[in-house]
Amino acid sequence: MSALIEVNGLWKKYSKDLGASVRYAAKDLMRGAFLGKGGDSELRESEFWALRDINFSLRRGEVLAILGHNGAGKSTLLKCIAGKLKADRGSVVHHGDLGHLLEMSAGFAQTMTGRDNVSVRGRLMGKGGKDLTRYIEEVKEFADIDDFFDSPVQFYSSGMKSRLGFAASSVMTPDILIIDEVLAVGDLAFRLRCYERINELARNAAVIFVSHSVGQVARLCNRGIYLEKGCALFDGGVQQAISLYQDKVGDQNEKKRGHVYHADLVSFDLKVNGELFTPGKKLGYGAALALDIDISRLADNVQIRVLLKDASQSVLMDWNSARCELEWPETASILHADLGRAELTPGAYSLSIQVMSPDGVDHVSLSESIPLRVTGDYYYAVPVQRTAQWSFKEVGNES
Repeated sequence: MSALIEVNGLWKKYSKDLGASVRYAAKDLMRGAFLGKGGDSELRESEFWALRDINFSLRRGEVLAILGHNGAGKSTLLKCIAGKLKADRGSVVHHGDLGHLLEMSAGFAQTMTGRDNVSVRGRLMGKGGKDLTRYIEEVKEFADIDDFFDSPVQFYSSGMKSRLGFAASSVMTPDILIIDEVLAVGDLAFRLRCYERINELARNAAVIFVSHSVGQVARLCNRGIYLEKGCALFDGGVQQAISLYQDKVGDQNEKKRGHVYHADLVSFDLKVNGELFTPGKKLGYGAALALDIDISRLADNVQIRVLLKDASQSVLMDWNSARCELEWPETASILHADLGRAELTPGAYSLSIQVMSPDGVDHVSLSESIPLRVTGDYYYAVPVQRTAQWSFKEVGNES
């Protein structure tokens, strides 16, 4: 099957200095106008490469995720592919109709209604008569923004602009669709409809998808490219691309520290599958977690809370000693907590201990957080994915 997109040796540079950038642009325009030459392909003072020798092709049925941290070159690459930016070296070749959502309201006239904007877009794509009318109604139905469809776009919320932009591009059934973070806004019901639409399009189109949500990437994509400082460090299966991205997240966020984590009053050791945890060690799905907590400096009958948080610091699980009605012995100095199995979606997490007063009202102490990285395959975006005992049963015929 022939490729719908071919990216060949793509390089793109920017200048860190605005004044220099303007001078270089003027010089490059003059070179092109009078000498028939493009811009200078070598770096000049204050310039840096945003993209470095990017090569790939994309065929029908492929949904490609572009992964990378902020500043890795994702948006620059998409703009070059969409024809919004001119590369300094290399080429991008399209073999089919292109649709893109690089910005929620890109291409929309703010003073025109949603209907008029969609009509103009349809005419630019060569539609007229019944085809144009059908297109407008399909966009209206998919966007589902009610009477706002006939209101000026300047009065739309970001979610409504996202709905209209996605509907206008996806209803066109392009051969190539580029989506950049457009699903970051909008309610859950609309996002689910977008997922279904992308899956439909992917059967006969090529899709490029950018999102910081690895759950969305795992759900929609079957291939991934990981970018770092403008270079494509990986191109292959989406699970491997996500794992590499998450590893890099952990490398950036992880602090150098010993295996004992402490605050002013509490310290503890973390054990994984019975062995002392060391910083940087990765956890597989279902790893057994346990804590040995030094309580020698704590007052009797305080409450101990163990908190598991995701990368956004949202609490996913909370183990509280108050539920167990512990009776503190006079001589014990270590409290052991068996937390069970870490049945988590791959990603970055943290574990910490919070000491509360006996009545659970006042905070006494909070430990440092242990950074955890869970590896494995992604299934859905839900962070906690418990296993169950699955079996088949034969139902006998009742006489």
